[in-house]
Amino acid sequence: MRKAALLVVNQHYEDGRFTELPGAAADAEHLAAVLGDAAIGEFEVTVVENGTALEIRKAIQSFFALAQSQDLLLLHLSCHGRKDSRGRLHFVASDTDLDLLDATAVPSQFVADQLEESLCRRAVVLLDCCFSGAFAKGLRTRGAAPTVDVNEPFSGPGRVVITSSTALQYSHESERSSRERAEPSIFTAAVVEGLRDGTADLDGDGYVSVEELYAFVHDRVRSRMPSQTPTRSVNNSEGTLYLTRNPGILCPTAPEGPALPDTLRAAILTGAGWQRLGALHEVERLLGSRQGPVREAALEALTTLVRDRDPQVGAQAGRLWHSRGLGELPSGTPDTASRATRPMADGSKILGIDFGTTNSAVAVFLDGEARVIPNRHGEVTTPSVVAFSEDGTLLVGKAAKERASRVPGGGIHRVKRELGTGWTYRHGVRRFSAEEVASWILADLRASAEAHLGETVTRAVLTVPTYFNHVQRAALADAAALAGIETVRMLNEPTAAALSYGFGRGDENIAVFDLGGGTLDVSLLGISDGVVETLATSGDSKLGGSDWDARVVDHLVREFALRQGVRLTDRAALQRVAEAAEAAKIELSQATSAIVDLPYIATSPSGPVHMDVTLTRAQLDGLTRDLLERCTQLAQQALKSAWHIEGIDDIDHFILVGGATRMPAIATLVKELAGGREPVRGIIPDGVVIGAALQSAVLSGRTREPLLLDVTSPPPGVETAGTGNETSVLPDRRSAAHAQAQESDPRKALSQVSPEQPKAGS
Repeated sequence: MRKAALLVVNQHYEDGRFTELPGAAADAEHLAAVLGDAAIGEFEVTVVENGTALEIRKAIQSFFALAQSQDLLLLHLSCHGRKDSRGRLHFVASDTDLDLLDATAVPSQFVADQLEESLCRRAVVLLDCCFSGAFAKGLRTRGAAPTVDVNEPFSGPGRVVITSSTALQYSHESERSSRERAEPSIFTAAVVEGLRDGTADLDGDGYVSVEELYAFVHDRVRSRMPSQTPTRSVNNSEGTLYLTRNPGILCPTAPEGPALPDTLRAAILTGAGWQRLGALHEVERLLGSRQGPVREAALEALTTLVRDRDPQVGAQAGRLWHSRGLGELPSGTPDTASRATRPMADGSKILGIDFGTTNSAVAVFLDGEARVIPNRHGEVTTPSVVAFSEDGTLLVGKAAKERASRVPGGGIHRVKRELGTGWTYRHGVRRFSAEEVASWILADLRASAEAHLGETVTRAVLTVPTYFNHVQRAALADAAALAGIETVRMLNEPTAAALSYGFGRGDENIAVFDLGGGTLDVSLLGISDGVVETLATSGDSKLGGSDWDARVVDHLVREFALRQGVRLTDRAALQRVAEAAEAAKIELSQATSAIVDLPYIATSPSGPVHMDVTLTRAQLDGLTRDLLERCTQLAQQALKSAWHIEGIDDIDHFILVGGATRMPAIATLVKELAGGREPVRGIIPDGVVIGAALQSAVLSGRTREPLLLDVTSPPPGVETAGTGNETSVLPDRRSAAHAQAQESDPRKALSQVSPEQPKAGS
């Protein structure tokens, strides 16, 4: 990730009708110093001072064209602003002719276009363009409230725009200005103040986010100039954007001992290839630490991974190295061009597939290690979303998710929940079953694997929630068959996660709390003599992170109706609210509050209305208290069902799995269940699919890993000649013995029955 800032500052103008702005030079000097300070911003700062319209256009176009998706960009414009006869906003350059505004100024639409076309999805724009029109209008109307006056507001994904005034009406002939002639503007001065000494770090976490900066600047400007109100516009900005560090907080929690966690160090030095690949995610985070020793240790770890013997690990580490602007790769690094990018085909591979409610993934066991296979976009997870384009073309994954975000109701989400229920989806004159829809996602995963491996692969181990019943499991197998995949085995997701975390080689009991996008699994695993046995399980196939999202959506819609008197019913508006709700929930995993700011969300009789709601972590916990109670009850149910576990102390590890477990309330819940012990949260983001790949290696004879004994829900029974219906884990040691007897004695039959079903022939 690169941090870059472009400051466009004009104080001199050839057209005498635009007044000089001597303070603009101070704007650039002070802001550039703060942003470029290694202890504060670490931005690469470029300043265009007194540029012509052509020079400014070139600088802005180049600035956004060279950016990558994860870069953090900041564009600051300090100059005059002027609207043409059609009300379109232009930024005034040094050579702008007031009579030829369209030809000689920089249109705001040009800047918006560059933002829209850029790969960057994390951009912050600060507009301090003299904004004196607000004051001129106020003088003419004797204190009338300023109004927003922009025909084409900035828009686009991942954008945050902060302006110095609500009245985006520019007037060069105003009697008063928002700045003194020889001083920085009130707005920019507040930005510099908040960043320079860290006073904009309102929550004291050591970082200044965009939301905190806006709140700080808003208060500062209003206190000095009550008639001037800074505004903020957010469009699809996911999570929290942190701009700078707080220089007043220096290593407040510096760790004792090694700068890297022991688990991370072990994964890098002694872990398997897939563990080292997973370690890169944590290394990337630590490279941005405000603690010098941690950053140095992370850089040393990255150097080791760049030289990794595994081509995939080394290549990924090399990309991270270059993305951080670290220069040439360290000496001794293998030539990436000579690395094998595609393994030899041998026709015996079995895939591991994690078909998830929100995202899905596929992995394979190669050269003694499990590897996650990237899709055509280079990503290791594929959204479990299906959609149709305008011409009827089937879209799967990222393309489908993007289509669904643009066309409300145009995508199919969470189809995993509908397997085996008889649910159908209508498109045109046709109806598709849940199994058909799921098969399209599975086929896409298979296609990614075959493209990566260079061979046809038709067998797979599929992971399922432990609580999936026989009907749901059969439905998933049917979906796989429609995708041309033979289901070699179904592996319970908690068991797969335990394998990927490295458990399974000693005698221990493990509790796995797996909360994904749509399902909850709580399982107690017993490991002994190389056997992983599911001792007890509980869960809910329709409880997951999306339920938290739904509660936030309902809350936002209610708050909006109370404040604005408008009830949101438009599907496009509700889709925007849903996306913002998910982003707010994710942000609250790190922050104590999140601002949902959706401009122009609806229209009232008096004009456009905007949603601006602050959601706190405490509010989220209150809105979802019953969901947390359901999680607690299901977890306690699983723990009580393990008859030979006498107490919590008999459980060696509590593992958190699934994206929704990042919510602090979930971690606290599991910690309480564990008797105050911290649950295990590993560094491997793709643990379940890795476990499936490891099990596929066992079944294909590529490695010797533990035999897994899984339970289905409701518990099945085993019926053999001479015995009754008996509830047990299937397969178990007895069922294995029956199977061996059957092989030697064809007259011995083994069948599976459910407790609620009568025995065959009865």
